[in-house]
Amino acid sequence: MKRSRRALPFALASLAVAFAFSAASCAKGTTGEVPDAGRGGGGGGGGGGGGDGGSSCTTCDTDGDGVTDDKDQCPGTPSGQPVNAVGCADSQLTPKLEPSFPPYGLTWTPTGDLGRAGGLTWTYTGINRGSLFHIYWIICDDPATPCGVSLDGPIDNPAEKWIFDGADSDLTNGKAVFTNTTSILLAADGGTPSLSGRLTVTIVDESNAPIPFAAVADLGVTALSGNYGAEIKGTGFKVISLIEVKDATSAWTPYLDYYDAAATPDTGDAGGNATVSFGGSFYDK
Repeated sequence: MKRSRRALPFALASLAVAFAFSAASCAKGTTGEVPDAGRGGGGGGGGGGGGDGGSSCTTCDTDGDGVTDDKDQCPGTPSGQPVNAVGCADSQLTPKLEPSFPPYGLTWTPTGDLGRAGGLTWTYTGINRGSLFHIYWIICDDPATPCGVSLDGPIDNPAEKWIFDGADSDLTNGKAVFTNTTSILLAADGGTPSLSGRLTVTIVDESNAPIPFAAVADLGVTALSGNYGAEIKGTGFKVISLIEVKDATSAWTPYLDYYDAAATPDTGDAGGNATVSFGGSFYDK
């Protein structure tokens, strides 16, 4: 049976070559020399342009932020606000996508399986924050890849994409739940009975304390397609995810356990026609 599973540490692998990110003005919130979802290390820059408007003065500090005008990429910093290495304050920046992986010099370790009991755990450790003010992790942020589950082949039905379930989620305590509907392809004349799908994602810090989830608008992030995420404030975190399905008479069951127990066609590969896509991406400023 053929198993097609796509569980990525970030949802933008296919986009890394599709977008060119360059330093721009501070008003756009991009940064000059910061780590991204693949650029390791510290850093933390301001948004291009800036400077002192063409002055050749190398000792002037017009806005008094401690960064000389010839290096200041965000002139006019409000008085008293901390700045990064290139003279940009938190208030002068907006979060930008970090398009490659792994980011910030971290170590990423996956354990478990999205479709088995206990789920899949992604452990991120050793984050070098540099002079970054904020780091965000956003769920399902790849517009080119449907984020969902299907047990009858590719994720090709809009109903198979994840939809946020506010009733079962507990964002404050780091739990986000998404649901969908799909079907399972059975052998012979078994048909394709309808199934409900559920994705449960929890996020905790290095001490296993919940990290709150929030809508991207509340985080101040303009994401590509993700709607929910969390701000990562420490040097490590964990994401635990489990995908389950159920039919009209069954209880919630890890989707691969359900698939393996069903009378599905023998395609020669474990997992058969089960397809899943889930991931996250990093933003920072």
